[in-house]
Amino acid sequence: MRLALFALALAVLAAPLVWRVTAPRDTGPVVDPVALAERVAMLEVEVETLRDRLETLQSRPAPPGGQGAAPLPAPQAPSGAGDFSGFGDLMLLSARREINKGLTLLGIRELESVFGQPSAALGQTCAEPTSERLASALETRDVGPFRARLVSPALDSLEQVLARVAEDYPDLYAELRTYGGFCARLIRGSADQISRHAFGVAIDVSVGGTIDPMGDGKTQFGLIVLSDYFTEEGWIWGAGFGREDSMHFEVSAELFRRWRDEGLI
Repeated sequence: MRLALFALALAVLAAPLVWRVTAPRDTGPVVDPVALAERVAMLEVEVETLRDRLETLQSRPAPPGGQGAAPLPAPQAPSGAGDFSGFGDLMLLSARREINKGLTLLGIRELESVFGQPSAALGQTCAEPTSERLASALETRDVGPFRARLVSPALDSLEQVLARVAEDYPDLYAELRTYGGFCARLIRGSADQISRHAFGVAIDVSVGGTIDPMGDGKTQFGLIVLSDYFTEEGWIWGAGFGREDSMHFEVSAELFRRWRDEGLI
């Protein structure tokens, strides 16, 4: 009797193994390694931005003893925004985030060597270009969520950035606005330094219809997400400036020189 029970138990235990050996293998769908790599890269971006949000929450002062945890403010959606995902929330940048790695600022002298002096009268307000070379290179175009005026290859590059954002983060894409592209003027507060906006190679972007405050050390969550796409395309992010300007993105020297080599400038 015991021998029979032992044989039965052995047969039951062995059955799954026999099935695994003899059952036809289901290979499943073929995985595209390129698509998989892109998905992994996108997930890495999401993990990094979530780390930024966590560090911001941890940096908030603790509530007085005995009062429990401080309630977190709910993100405020602008009217007509639909399903707003909190991309306009301000947060501290992670100390681990490397900003503008491998990119260098585009020098004003290099820009002047290509376009000349952008305008005969440069001040703190926007002026129209008096340089014929610059005027012929500028273009105004609908780039998706907004219209922008930049030199043509910068618009092409900006469109590529925004197209990728639209695919990966459609909610963020819907909240993007611009607060300035080409603007022939000096740097704010300067008496002689020309802004890169004056050459049509810089753009200011906002999330949720609000402007990210300059120099407060905080950045809208959506701009942190957006910055990775701009960096990969070869744009400098203003969050890495001595005075943080997170809504500002400008063409790097490397990208501009590539356009010159390709005959686009």
